[in-house]
Formats: sequence, structure tokens, C-alpha cells
Amino acid sequence: MASLAAPAHSATSESVKILPIAFTPMEPVFHTAPILPKMRPDPALAYPAHTVDIPLPLSKPKLEDVLPVSTVTVGEMIRLQTGLESHDETSLTLRSGEGIGAVLRRAGYHNTDIANAVEAISGKVNLRRLQIGTRFQIADHGFRLSVKPGRDIYVLNDPEGGWLALSAIRPVDSTTNFARGVIEDSIYKAAMAAGVSENAFNDYVRVMGFSVDFQREIRTNDSFEMMYEVTRDRITGKALGTKLLYAGLMLSGQKLEFFSFDKGASTGWYDERGNSAARTLIRTPISGARLSSSFGKRRHPVNGYNAMHKGVDFAAPHGTPIIAAGDGMIVEAAWKGSFGRYIKIRHNGTFSTAYAHMTRFASHIRRGVQVAQGEVIGFVGSTGRSTGAHLHYEVMVNNRQVNPMTVQLPTGKPIDPQHLETFKQNVARVDMELQSRGTNRFADAGAQTTR
Repeated sequence: MASLAAPAHSATSESVKILPIAFTPMEPVFHTAPILPKMRPDPALAYPAHTVDIPLPLSKPKLEDVLPVSTVTVGEMIRLQTGLESHDETSLTLRSGEGIGAVLRRAGYHNTDIANAVEAISGKVNLRRLQIGTRFQIADHGFRLSVKPGRDIYVLNDPEGGWLALSAIRPVDSTTNFARGVIEDSIYKAAMAAGVSENAFNDYVRVMGFSVDFQREIRTNDSFEMMYEVTRDRITGKALGTKLLYAGLMLSGQKLEFFSFDKGASTGWYDERGNSAARTLIRTPISGARLSSSFGKRRHPVNGYNAMHKGVDFAAPHGTPIIAAGDGMIVEAAWKGSFGRYIKIRHNGTFSTAYAHMTRFASHIRRGVQVAQGEVIGFVGSTGRSTGAHLHYEVMVNNRQVNPMTVQLPTGKPIDPQHLETFKQNVARVDMELQSRGTNRFADAGAQTTR
């Protein structure tokens, strides 16, 4: 029987040593992010690099650095620009039916000079739109006129270049005024006695009108103070405008103080902590008026029977300006029966206001026009069913009349935190100006906390 065991050695094969094979366990491969193809290189990198200087655009120069400044006389400008001397000057105004040529002819100019002067100025002024009363200051070798605030136009006869026209900036001076006073009869009389300008006082009333009912809350011995800037024409001394900077009122021992802060094209008003002075509506949309009839049941002055008075009446002289109580759209501006000339403004989805018995509307007021808070919309009258000149004023909440003197009005937004530091600098400038005058805000007034 043959053996099944393999021979230990074979004569025909080499000896082979068999080693054991070691196996290791497989580990999974994880990709934490997808593998993306590499971006194609920018072809620009294949070219040699060269440094290129690109000049940045220059900032727009100020007009003061470009245009000359107007002189007191036309002769001074003629001498500066042409070297000629002109001594005799005359002042003429444009009459009805006249053109610029007729004015120059009245001043003694020859037809050739008139034609050349008109050609020179035609590129700067629309001569067909010159207003009656436009003032011309005319000398031998040139003249001056103004068609927009703060800018003059000179037309000069240069001995080398002929007639030419140039613009010049009207020089202005700004002064800061501070006024304070104690109220005895009315805040208007107290402000006028302190030398406050009408424009500054009207701005003051608009600011304080958000928080104060001037007809009912002002008391004898209350006090006010304000700081405002006045801009004047340096040549004529005429006041060009005012800008209120600070408004303060001591009301029954409580201190109200608001400071202006420019927000682009508009100016906002805030207390010292940056809270807005503004409300959705001004409670009294008229200055210097007396509350003659309150909201509620009353005996009608014309019909003689008791009825609900759904607004308040402010007695004021005929023609007193009436302002919009808030921003909004004119939804009615027409005759409305017993209300006479009537305006209704929708301010938002909740608030509307109405104004009645006007003698006339402001020229731009009509249905669909957007108006701003404080903008004049009409003038006090006695149209409709009325016994005398007054404004009937209504506030409507969700189309229901409410008492304008007591309705709760939401406040405006406080100053954005990123602008708060700049605003505080405004407050500091007011304090520094007062300290330079040897005083402080409501000095020695013993004020309580602000409302």
C-alpha cells in the first residue's frame, strides 16, 4: 500500500521555506471636506509684473476756494478783475415788462455794450426768468445782480477780453446769541423783551411744542432760555437766517432741555441723554394762539344747543400761519360745509389731523401732497360756520376724534448709539459757549429732574 505522506525532500526541487502571512485590520478613510479641483491659474500671472500708479480722484474743492468773494462795491470787483477804475454807481430794480437791456439802457449803457453784456451773462442766468424787483448795482465798466441766496453775478468789461461774467460768493458772518427770561404774561412777550428774533422763537415753539401745551401749562415765574446762531450778510448787515442750537424751559420747577443734532438734510432734537424730543404730532399747530374752546360737550356758539365739540379751538389773529402737526399726506383740502376751508392730513395708519375755518391754504397745498411736520399749510380765518377768526383742530385715532391736549403720542427714535458721542460733543459745545459768557444752563434755578 502506497504511503500518503509527501516525501520530506525532493531530489528535483530546491528546499522552500514557507513563512506565515500577517494580516492587519483595514481602517476606514474619512474626508472632512470634499476634495475640489484646483483653480486654473490667473493668466495675468504669466506676464511680468509692473508697478502701476493709479491717481485717486481729488475731492471736490469748496466754493470758497474757487470763486472770488463779493465786494462792498462793484467798483472794487472791477478794479480787482480788470484794473479799471469805476467810481459812479447806481442801483436800479427790474420793472414790470422790462428786460435786462432796458435796465442797462436806463443806466446809460450804449447798445453795443448792452448786447455784449447780455451775451456774456446769458450762459449763467436764464434772463427770461428774472423776477420783477431784481436789484442791479451798476457802474461804468460793469454791474452786479443776484439770482440765488449767497451768490452774486458780476458782468465786467475787461479791456483785453471784452465783456465777461463771473460768479462770486456773498460774504456772511455768523454770531451765536443766547437769551433767557422769566415769563410773566406770555412766553412770546418774554422772548421779545429778551431780544429773541421771531424766527428763533418760532423754532423754539416747534421744539417745545412736542412736550408743552403753551396755552395751559405755562405759569407765571416759569423761565426759558435758548441759544441760536444768526447768519448775516457782511455787506448789507441783513439777517439771512437763524439756526436754533439749544432750547430750555423751566416749567413749574421741572427742567426741559433739548439740543439740536444734524442728521444729513434734517435736524433732530434730543435731550441730554439722546432721547428724542419729537412726537408723532405737535399738540398746538399754531404759535401765539389762545385756547378758546376745549374738547367735549359745550353750548354751540352759533346754533345755541349743547353738542359734542370733537376738537379744540385756538383763537388767533386773522392770517396767522397754521403748521402741519406731523409728517403726512394731504387727503382733503377743500371747502367742507360748516368747517369752511378744511384740510385733513393722514400721518400713518393710526393718526390723522384736521384743520378748519382757514381763510386760505398755502399755495402748494392740494390733495395728495406730502407735508413735513412744522410746514405751513394754511392761515387762520373765519370761513364756514364761525363767529370769529380761529383754528378748529382735530386729532383722530383710527378715524375717531380724541382730545388733542391729552392723547398719548409715541415718541421718536433715540439717537443711534454710533452717533451718541458726536451728539454729546454738541452738548459740550453749548456748555462751553455758556461758560465763556460766565453762566451755565439754568444757573441758580434750582431745577428738579427733567420730565
